Amino acid sequence: MSLFAALYPSAAALDHLALALSGASAQESRRPDGAPLVRWTPPELWHVTVSFFGDVPDGSVPDLAAALGPVAGEAAPLSLRLRGAGVFDRRVLWVGVGGADADALRDLSAAVAEAAGDAGVRVDRRPRQRAHLTVARAAAGARQARRRARPGGRAPGAHADARTAGDPLAGPAAALSVYAGPDWTVSELHLVESASGDLPGDASGRRVYRTVEALPLSGGV
Repeated sequence: MSLFAALYPSAAALDHLALALSGASAQESRRPDGAPLVRWTPPELWHVTVSFFGDVPDGSVPDLAAALGPVAGEAAPLSLRLRGAGVFDRRVLWVGVGGADADALRDLSAAVAEAAGDAGVRVDRRPRQRAHLTVARAAAGARQARRRARPGGRAPGAHADARTAGDPLAGPAAALSVYAGPDWTVSELHLVESASGDLPGDASGRRVYRTVEALPLSGGV
């Protein structure tokens, strides 16, 4: 199964973010035919990734959970908040994670990756310097829209705003750049499975997340 470790914001933090996104979505650009250029992440998939493990054999999952338990147990609950926004590679719109314990979150991420590696799980060890929550991705057709927005490449009748036509995530990112959500306390580290949630006849490739294990952050108590 495909697994990752994650934190989930509180219901109040998610509701606050949803309200902000309703305003930011008004800033997204569309194709001349009205088709969307932004694909918004469903709220049920909102999370903050701590470490990504990829495909893990079913038989290794109990060992992984057992390895992460002591790491979570030694970590104190974290005070975090969602704030700011940006875009990765013109494809992923994210809201940042700050708060009083942002540094402790980075330490937790490193400790989780180390424990998973010691348990024999291949870990994505790319540095996670910027904790974030993904809220949208550029939809199919966004790349073509960027090409049309380049000088000399704009199709007749295309939107005149090259900034948003060339980068459909730019408008929402600008609207969210000053976003600051409420503080929330993280009390659990989740080991999460990512699986296909396709219904019969549905080839959309949509994902569903299922918590395999919820591990309390108890500060060594």
